[in-house]
Amino acid sequence: MTEHIMEIFQQNKELLSALGQVVIFFRECDYEKALALVADTAEGIRTVTDAVVAEEQYFKNVSVESVAEMISGIVAAKKNRDYILLADLLELQVMRFLCNIQTFIIEREDFSAFDEGDYQKNLEALDRKLRRSTTLFVKDADERKQRYSRILRLLEADLYPEQLLAQGYCVEFTSCGEMTAGVPDIWGNTIYLHTNHHVSQEAFLLARSWMVPGAKKYVVFGFGMGYVVKKLLELVESDVWVEVYENDMNLLKLACAFSDVGGFIADKRLRLVYDPDCTLVRKALKQKDGQTQVCIHYPSLCHLMGEENREMLLDYVPWARVIEQC
Repeated sequence: MTEHIMEIFQQNKELLSALGQVVIFFRECDYEKALALVADTAEGIRTVTDAVVAEEQYFKNVSVESVAEMISGIVAAKKNRDYILLADLLELQVMRFLCNIQTFIIEREDFSAFDEGDYQKNLEALDRKLRRSTTLFVKDADERKQRYSRILRLLEADLYPEQLLAQGYCVEFTSCGEMTAGVPDIWGNTIYLHTNHHVSQEAFLLARSWMVPGAKKYVVFGFGMGYVVKKLLELVESDVWVEVYENDMNLLKLACAFSDVGGFIADKRLRLVYDPDCTLVRKALKQKDGQTQVCIHYPSLCHLMGEENREMLLDYVPWARVIEQC
């Protein structure tokens, strides 16, 4: 793959993330936010479409005429202030066009999302964050030393794809070019933690649904691949803490291997806690006050095998008990 094609691929991921939010804002008639983001994405759309035209031999199955028609329609809808149509064009034409480009590149290049250098950098960032959280949340010196020694051993251990597959884990490309992961659940199935379509849009919707006015701390169970946590950090104010508890080191390492956690994991507002026995999240829930919002990532909860711990967390998602009994 040429460097130019990789640039297109990476730019498309960022564009799809922004456009997913644009469409949501338009649907909610929040035109001020939507149009501000449209202005921010306009140059990116133009850059990608120009690149596709310039790389005509590479993207030989993409119609140049259809690209020009798409851009023309967007300009006309914006000029006419037809924001219903503009949202449709962005969602049904531009986002679909970008996803098709992503899929075309993935299939043609047959490339892996894993990069050893990025993985090691992400692991180092994760190590620093987990060491800090262990110091903050474990007061007993002996227990703190034991916990961090275990963390270090797990971080240093190699990832063995065959073993993870046998245990029910999987990692797959989504249509937008990001990666999603499947994990074993308590019923013996493999379930997805994130959509196979517009990952960033899904993460934005979920993170925004967790938002509560006046909250000064968010206690989150389930890191997933990091997408929802990243969006939550983008949404909350600068003086708000986000505490994320994850019980599965395999998942944290998969996130380091296949998503850009290094881009946000160093955020000082983020406290990421490795909590295999759920003792630390249990303590946090007992100590929560009126300014603390508890957020449960339900697919992560389905991945939690300990029945007692799962019952504790289910108290914060009462609807889950109903649907699980159906």
